Amino acid sequence: MDLDSIDLFDSLKKEVDKAIAITTMGHDQIISDLKKALSSDFPDTPIYTFGSRIMGLASDGSDLDIYVHAYGNDVYTDKPTPTMLTNQMKIAKAIKMSSAKWIFVKTVDGKCPLVVARHKATNILCDISFSHKISVDQNMLVNYIFDLQPIARYMVIYLRGWAQKYGLTKFRGHIFILMVIYFLQICGELPSIENLQANLPPNFGPWKTNFVKLDLSSFNMKTVALNGSEVRHRLKDFFDYYSEFNYARFVVCPWLGKVRLRYVMQECMPKRCYDRLYVADCHAIIVQDIIHLNQNKAFPIAQYDLLSFKAKCKDMKMNTK
Repeated sequence: MDLDSIDLFDSLKKEVDKAIAITTMGHDQIISDLKKALSSDFPDTPIYTFGSRIMGLASDGSDLDIYVHAYGNDVYTDKPTPTMLTNQMKIAKAIKMSSAKWIFVKTVDGKCPLVVARHKATNILCDISFSHKISVDQNMLVNYIFDLQPIARYMVIYLRGWAQKYGLTKFRGHIFILMVIYFLQICGELPSIENLQANLPPNFGPWKTNFVKLDLSSFNMKTVALNGSEVRHRLKDFFDYYSEFNYARFVVCPWLGKVRLRYVMQECMPKRCYDRLYVADCHAIIVQDIIHLNQNKAFPIAQYDLLSFKAKCKDMKMNTK
């Protein structure tokens, strides 16, 4: 979509409306069928959906992320426990035994083990996790922010399509979510995550996954109008801001919502996560996660990818009126 197109807002709104419609499309049936498949090993176990399909950012072919809140997941750990690996085997076996409803695809190892399966009735590919609920809670926080400032969802959906058009494959949707949130914080149009979690204790290891639901007026902020002029203006300013951003010196830090130098990040973080902070100087760009404060969500982005992104941002700034 051309930023100067008179159809920009109407075209983008259609994409947003479609993505929001996808948030409930077939998910209840998937959860019901998964609960039946897991009923022997995991009776009455809560199951949650999350990811792009739940945040109103998905397209028709997007995967559905599912979290099974199995026994042993209430203790924070950075690595899979023997219980989690056992649960992975049980879930994989249960999916294989439920071949009338499911197609088993594979298991995935690593820090966050998965069982990947396709739900036959909806043809939706599902990534089933069981390590911890942080991603689910994080999505709830992002959805709340999108409700606070709906233009944020419009911007993320536009930027995802823009990145695909120009081959910026390393800049994924979850990175744009954080970059848009931070940009709107810098503009004084969203509160910091720190403010949304003020006075709340950590509830999962050293991390806070909960937050206080306050409206924008509590922060002397206003909702940005949803129209072509405002969407175009915010996107142009986004490209302008990130085309000039000094990535070597500064951190994209939505937790604080303020400009922060890399080398002072550790002293800006709460003491509860001092010993968990990453070494900041080894990455071309640092986009800090809003809950895992020690995670750089943009760690796969190399200097070449970043330079391409900046160049495309500059082109958008130069080629729009």
